[in-house]
Amino acid sequence: MLSEEEFIELCSKYKTHELTEAEYRKLRMWVDGSEENYRFFSNYVKLYKAEMRAETYRQADSSKGWQAIERKRRAYRLRQRLYRVVVAACLLTAVILGAFYFNSYDETPVVEKPVTLAEVFPDLPKNKVTLTLSSGQQIVLDKDSVQAISDNGLAIASGSNTSLNYQKVAANDVSVPQYNTVTVPEGSTFTLTLSDGTQVTLNSSSVFRYPVAFKGDRCVELIGEAYFDVTHDGTSFVVKVDNKEVEVLGTSFNVSGYSKKSMITTLVKGKVEVKSGGRRRLLLPGEQATVDDEKGVIDIASVDTELYTSWVSGKYDFTETPLSKILRQLELWYGVRIVYKDPQVRDLHFDGTVFRNKPLGFSLEIIRQVSDVRFDREDGVVFVSLHK
Repeated sequence: MLSEEEFIELCSKYKTHELTEAEYRKLRMWVDGSEENYRFFSNYVKLYKAEMRAETYRQADSSKGWQAIERKRRAYRLRQRLYRVVVAACLLTAVILGAFYFNSYDETPVVEKPVTLAEVFPDLPKNKVTLTLSSGQQIVLDKDSVQAISDNGLAIASGSNTSLNYQKVAANDVSVPQYNTVTVPEGSTFTLTLSDGTQVTLNSSSVFRYPVAFKGDRCVELIGEAYFDVTHDGTSFVVKVDNKEVEVLGTSFNVSGYSKKSMITTLVKGKVEVKSGGRRRLLLPGEQATVDDEKGVIDIASVDTELYTSWVSGKYDFTETPLSKILRQLELWYGVRIVYKDPQVRDLHFDGTVFRNKPLGFSLEIIRQVSDVRFDREDGVVFVSLHK
């Protein structure tokens, strides 16, 4: 089993072709150890190769290339004249260095190991979700142990710091409609099962309001991002995001509505209808609808749904994705603030995967190893810049 520091060191050596045979076998054994390890390392290789291609493109300059060729041609004759002098100097230097080595003491100098970002950002975020009952009472779900939850004297659910499961409560048992609200802060994700069996996974910085028991059509409200696996019971299920709606009859889909001006719905399976301001568009599996209130349109595009729903399983897949978008996801997951010292860093594109069950520093270290991006931490703020 490799530690994070060993893995990062081996990857760095792999990139520069400095692995010994023993180190290569150790890395190969780790990669072959599981499908997740293989996928992670494959994405790492894609990541640094993509950056190498981009760097090669940035440095390409035909006019400078011809100038370099001309300089080399002029320098050729001079190098021929100096060749013998240089050989003699090298031989003399080798003799001097050899004498110094064999006459010096045998103590091996101590090389200070550079601090990795995994050491600078060692902590994983801890879930601390707030449940607001219909009575106004607030319960902080920050314990691993499961606790029973009642609302106005009625037992409704059991929950912990990772999930909340509602009982099947008959609508007749609730004289007045009762709504609960789950607030997920930055650095947290949360899963809940509604009373009809629908499963909802909430991303960081999300607020979700829903009835304790459904009567007739089912309607919930969302600010933020959530993945829905809706139970089919013959009634419609509506997700409201400000003045926009997604209506389904039993399906799996992702809704991202952090901004009041836009909403993105990604359909995995089933069928949904997206509504906004009198406009309606039907989505099929593998399609994504983007609602733009400022433009007054609903755009439909075919997408790789895995890229937009992978966060549910605790990872974030990305392909040709700007660094700013990757770091925005890390901001949500880890509850940190990102500040760009060099604005051009935002537009660097990467392929790869980051995992939420790893410390923030682990993902940042991988990005740093395959690019010229620098990360510094100061008072909880992550500063992003280019190596000068």
